[in-house]
Amino acid sequence: MDSSNTMLSFLTSHSLTSNVYKLGHSLGQSLAHYYGNTNSIIDTNSTINSNSNSNIISGLSSVASWSLPNFNIILTNYQTWWLDLVNKDPIHVLIETLLISFLAYLIFYQKKKDSRKQMKDRLSEQEIKFLLQDWKLNGRLPLEYDNSGDADADADDHVSDGADADDADMDTDIIHKNDIIIQEMKGAKLTLTIRNHTRNSISNTNPDSNHKTKHLFVKKKQTSSTPAAASNFNHLHEKDSITITALNFATYDYLGMACPDLDNSTDNDNSNSNSNNNDVIKEACIQALSKYGCGSCGPRGFYGTIDAHLDLEQAMAQFCHTEGAILYSDGASCAASTVAAFAKRGDLLVVDEGIYEALGTGVTLSRANIKYFKHNDMQDLKRVLQRIQATDESLGRKQNDQRRFIVVEALYKNYGTVCPLDELVKLKEEFCYRLILDESFSFGAMGKTGRGALEHFGLKPMQHAEIVIVNLENSMGSIGGITIGNEEVVDHQRLSGAGYCFSASSPPFLAAAAQASLKRMEAEPQILDTLKVNVSYFYSTLLAELDGIIPNKLMITSRENISPIVFLQLTKDDDAIISRKQQIVIFDAIAKKCLLNGVFVVSTGRHVMHHLHKVPPPALRLTIMAKQSKADINTAIKVLKHAATDVLRK
Repeated sequence: MDSSNTMLSFLTSHSLTSNVYKLGHSLGQSLAHYYGNTNSIIDTNSTINSNSNSNIISGLSSVASWSLPNFNIILTNYQTWWLDLVNKDPIHVLIETLLISFLAYLIFYQKKKDSRKQMKDRLSEQEIKFLLQDWKLNGRLPLEYDNSGDADADADDHVSDGADADDADMDTDIIHKNDIIIQEMKGAKLTLTIRNHTRNSISNTNPDSNHKTKHLFVKKKQTSSTPAAASNFNHLHEKDSITITALNFATYDYLGMACPDLDNSTDNDNSNSNSNNNDVIKEACIQALSKYGCGSCGPRGFYGTIDAHLDLEQAMAQFCHTEGAILYSDGASCAASTVAAFAKRGDLLVVDEGIYEALGTGVTLSRANIKYFKHNDMQDLKRVLQRIQATDESLGRKQNDQRRFIVVEALYKNYGTVCPLDELVKLKEEFCYRLILDESFSFGAMGKTGRGALEHFGLKPMQHAEIVIVNLENSMGSIGGITIGNEEVVDHQRLSGAGYCFSASSPPFLAAAAQASLKRMEAEPQILDTLKVNVSYFYSTLLAELDGIIPNKLMITSRENISPIVFLQLTKDDDAIISRKQQIVIFDAIAKKCLLNGVFVVSTGRHVMHHLHKVPPPALRLTIMAKQSKADINTAIKVLKHAATDVLRK
């Protein structure tokens, strides 16, 4: 009690706090007086009749008559406190005034200024229409960094190798600026549009003739950048575009699940031409859309799981003979999320340096300790594992002190090579590692029943590979990814898989499409047999027809007679070292000549380098499909031979 009185006397007597005390004291008295009057009014109103309006008015008048003088007292005390503070501490008052003024500026003026600026910067309807038409004509900018700014110089250097300047001047923008638009895929063919190229500049040459194609790709002319020119854009777009129907040697749809048969499919000499399941994927999608609608409206762990997802997971687990499966809405996120779900900081990953972008992203996101071994080199893998073992012994560390995984692809996307799983599994078991195996590009292409490289080598999931990743976007003709394994592997990802927990789930019709593909693989095993026959026939014919070019100029780097992904690289020649950019120009020229003669192949080399530990060399990539006939393969190899001879001649 004494301390309270001492503090009160200090507040009332001190020069800096006396006015603050008076202000607070008067405010407290005013509130107490107001509270007392309010209670008396409530008590009075509770006793009077509800129709006594005069009593209520008189009560409100008493409150108003009380409020005004008390408010004047508060203002007077505040004025006294403020003036006293100005006299005794003007710097403090100045700083507070500036801060209050700045706060008022932000609240009242800046907000309106930003709003006015947004209205001023907003595009008009005419400008929006102009930009949209310009995008349709010229396309968007590339997503990747274009480091080929001196492509013209590289092309000039390539002229000395025998190509004419007109051929070497062919623009490489066809890939960078997305000038190729695939309109339709049916059977072994696809229809595509090449934009920004006049019809008069195209000459569809015969591979058997000596007539050369001149000015295949003309550079774009500058168009007016004003909205007044927008009315001519559609006309220019039609004039500068061509539509081509070409043989499909570019997509990863080995089994043709997403490519319905042509109406004249009876011309195909393969056994699958008699299939009556012409477009089962489309039918499954239509039925799912009619039942579920389009979207799934949320992540799997919340309210995005639909019975179509569970049915696909169960069907995939049964097909692969595993205890469970987990579905991701995207193939790339499936690979990245699966690796990051199991490997954390402090764990160890032993990784093939040739893994593709999505798997490499998962390795990076895991933040684990990473050791790379040479691509597909089991001797180097053994060396790395032995070095780790020696380090453990020197540190006295046990093998189970950290989680350890070997990460590989079964069929490598960027190389077409096949991992020797039989040798790798022996090393895995010898050094006590778990195996994360990506079967994205081998599922549906390898093994007797299409179950992938594990089946090809006589191995089993869960037993020889603890975690297996399957991409639905290749041989399955759908979108998404699935990880298969035992119940612990699957259940762990339902809480730790970032792509599963935080991404919207796959639309039900895509799950239905993947399940329809799976059923067709089981019901029509002849599709798989046809693919293997086509792969073997392609390699044998390629080696026979390109004799002299292979291996003198080009070499096959993919696994012959097994891999449906065929890679052709330039032969390494110490006497004529060619830069990477020059190689890209060469393969671009070959791919364009093939395209204009009715065969669609892919020129690689512009990889997203920051996602790769080892960037593969530029190459020409061809993929084999079950829907391709022997006549299609003969045509493709014939066109390829003509294009390669024309570009690579000395």
